[in-house]
Amino acid sequence: MFGIIGDFDFENIIEIPDWVGEGLHRCRVSYDEEVSKVEFFEYDFKHPKFIQLDEYQSFKYDFKYEDRSGFQNLLKLYPKADDVIVTQNGLLTDATYANLAFFDGTKWFTPNTYLLLGTKREYLIDNQLLFEEEIAVKDLKKFKRIALVNAMRDLDLSYEFELDNNIITIKS
Repeated sequence: MFGIIGDFDFENIIEIPDWVGEGLHRCRVSYDEEVSKVEFFEYDFKHPKFIQLDEYQSFKYDFKYEDRSGFQNLLKLYPKADDVIVTQNGLLTDATYANLAFFDGTKWFTPNTYLLLGTKREYLIDNQLLFEEEIAVKDLKKFKRIALVNAMRDLDLSYEFELDNNIITIKS
């Protein structure tokens, strides 16, 4: 994106703070032509109850940006929702913090109309655990489970769901 040739030497850039110990933590590296900031956070899995679908045709997110105001604005539109899935032309793309995966009872599928080419998504596709497919909102009835996949979340964290009026309700 910035015309950088070569790799960052993360081994010499990232220093893990003493307070990072047991449990799960997330590391965020902010950069442009050079690394500007390295932060660590405790990571806590959030389990959604309601996920809103929102048709937003002009939404673009080709790269992972520190500025997530587009996603934050979407979440503000639906205060009762735990997450929002962006649809474009009736096709599913991604949720605000994750790529999507849907289980039909046999195989896991992910939309081929994603917003961000996530690393975990690509890993699962490369290892034939996840298969790309065009998934329209109307297709959701054929799936049994949803997983919100990102670097911290895998297919094993999935939920039974039902869809009604563009709201996915997670079954308890």
